[in-house]
Amino acid sequence: MTRLFRSLSFRLALTYALLFSLSVGLLFGAGYWWRVVRPMADVRATVEAEAGEVARIYRKSGIAAARAALDRRAHTAAARVPFHVLVAPDGEIVAANLPSWPPRPARDLSVIEADKFVDGFEIDHSAFVRDRAMPDGARVIVGRDVQDIVDDEDLLRTGALWMLFGSLALGITGGWLMSQAIGKRIEAVVNTALQVMEGDLSGRVPVRGTRDDFDRLCATLNLMLSRIETLFEAVRRVSDNVAHELRTPLARLAGKLEVLEHDLGEDFRGDPAARQAVAEAIVEANRLRAIFAALIRISRLEGGRATVHLQRTDVVQLLEDVVEFYQPEAERRGIDLVLDARRPLVADLDLDMVFQAMSNLLDNALKHVPDGSRVDVRAGRQGAELLLAVADNGPGLSPADLARVTEPFYRAEGSAGIPGEGLGLSMVAAIAQVHGARVVFSDNRPGLSVVLRFPVRPL
Repeated sequence: MTRLFRSLSFRLALTYALLFSLSVGLLFGAGYWWRVVRPMADVRATVEAEAGEVARIYRKSGIAAARAALDRRAHTAAARVPFHVLVAPDGEIVAANLPSWPPRPARDLSVIEADKFVDGFEIDHSAFVRDRAMPDGARVIVGRDVQDIVDDEDLLRTGALWMLFGSLALGITGGWLMSQAIGKRIEAVVNTALQVMEGDLSGRVPVRGTRDDFDRLCATLNLMLSRIETLFEAVRRVSDNVAHELRTPLARLAGKLEVLEHDLGEDFRGDPAARQAVAEAIVEANRLRAIFAALIRISRLEGGRATVHLQRTDVVQLLEDVVEFYQPEAERRGIDLVLDARRPLVADLDLDMVFQAMSNLLDNALKHVPDGSRVDVRAGRQGAELLLAVADNGPGLSPADLARVTEPFYRAEGSAGIPGEGLGLSMVAAIAQVHGARVVFSDNRPGLSVVLRFPVRPL
């Protein structure tokens, strides 16, 4: 229901229904005034005048004259049937053509039933009457038939209620149907946008061929996506070609530098400074090779071109292997490296990719914590998710750094003297993406906590 009221089409339809109901209400109000209020006011004025005249005759000439005036009134042709009652002070009915009347006089004009029976059939009448009490205790009731006005009033009230509730019901139903129809079209656009955001640039919005506004919008979006995909593919091809073309020269450069280093080492007259320079050049060449290899792999992962080999994996064994690999470095620096994971804990993962992701996280944590610190590696299930986490008690990251930490080559403040190229967490994010996982960074107070949340299907 909340989603329905958030729908713009439903709110527009409901607003239109309310405005339509208001318009209908104004029309019915005008009709009510024309068919009920105005005629009833005319009858009121007539009845007041007649009642006043009969009362004046009664006071001036007595009950007999009042009776005669009422008889003349009853036999005078008029658009509305006249009604009257004359009751003597002792309670005797002197004259009456009303079948019944209230036992006590009313202070104001009122409508009473005045049905008649003709040849065994009941004829409905409603009398608008003025009930006057004379000073001597007599009672004079004068009225006119207003059955047509009462019928119009009932008809207008009933019609107004039916029209109001019918308009609202049709408006709500129509709004719901519009919301469903438009919502499906919008949902298709949203799903395509999410698909593109996840890295699949081949996603397109389905076009129904109706040539309506939505089809025009979808066709325009598809043209835009095709253009974006073309541009991205061009950039990827250039990047891949550059990376591939540079790998071979770098490999040759590193090989020649290693030969040169070897030759300088065998020559007893070799210059130590030259050997040092060659060694540093070899390190930089190998570093460039590693950067290009990482960039190529990240590009393939983010572009959906990497092959993912999912297999049933013992998660605890995977983490034990990662921890065992980094245990010597942790012991050398006096870092307490703790693994918290209990069997059985299995999931369908790409073993090599997840091993690299956890290795990058653990390597990043060990680089940034001081000697004698603590690094925790944890694993477990939470609902339908597998959680793999690395947490440390080092300096941590600022909120601004947390927002950009997975960008390639991004280095946080305070990491200038720490070795690395700024690609480790980018690789982690790319590996998480191909698994449909999320990377969550949070403050460990102190330190940093990184959690990989993998969706897992029931075993």
